[in-house]
Order: sequence, then C-alpha cells, then structure tokens
Amino acid sequence: MSGLTEETRTVAERWFTALSSGDFETALNTLADDVEWINYAPVPGYNDDMKWIGTVRGPDAVLGTLQIFSGAVDVKFEKLINLVVEGDQAAGVIHELSVVKETGQEFEIEFVQWLTVRDGKIVRWKSYTDPSQIIRALRGDNKAAEAGR
Repeated sequence: MSGLTEETRTVAERWFTALSSGDFETALNTLADDVEWINYAPVPGYNDDMKWIGTVRGPDAVLGTLQIFSGAVDVKFEKLINLVVEGDQAAGVIHELSVVKETGQEFEIEFVQWLTVRDGKIVRWKSYTDPSQIIRALRGDNKAAEAGR
C-alpha cells in the first residue's frame, strides 16, 4: 500500500469514527479550510425538504449543515460497513437508522461518502444515496411504510 493510500485511510477512518460517535469537533478537524462539501443537489419540489443539503465550502459551513441535520433528525444507529481507499480517494458505505423529530417517522438508508484527501485533510466530500426514505419520513407519509408490512 502506498504512503498516500495509508494517509488517506488514516484520515478517512478518523472522519468516520468521529462522525458515527457524534464527535463533530474531531470530524471537523479532518476537513481542509476550503473543503468542498457536496451533500446532494437540491431539486425543488422533490428533496428540498432536506434543509441540510446542497454544496458549501469550509468547516464552519459544514458544521452549519450538520447542525440543521441534527436539529431535524435523531440518528439511532450509524455504522461504517465498507471502506475502499486508493491513493487520495476514499469511499465509505454507511448504514444509518434515524428518526425525523417532527414526524416521528424512521428511515433506514445506506449511503456513500466519497472523500478526497490531500495533505492529511479532506478537501472534497460528496454523498450519494436514494433519498426517498428520508423524504417520506420528513413528510410524515406513513402509507409507504404501511404498504410494506
């Protein structure tokens, strides 16, 4: 394994460990001062219920989006289930079970966080998932959940 891959793995593991334990301070310390944070693209009328999504730059802006998320959602379970690292790139697959505070609705998702690491810091973070379960829970639409029972 190259030194670059090892450094990327160390930073990624620190990020995922801190994030899943709710240690935002340590997580934010893994981010570069000009980190590009891409948390989905807002689509009006579809996923804009997710007030924490969009693209921001810098740890302070990232903290702002994390605070919006944690104000709306109570994460019950979050675990890194796979991590693939090559050079300055890392992709982590997260399994999450959360409850929307306002509706009481649960959602369970797997999502990918794609990280680019340079000089020991995350310079780019992008997430990928199917947000339909999150949107259903935010809107309090229990019909889909009941239909699956």
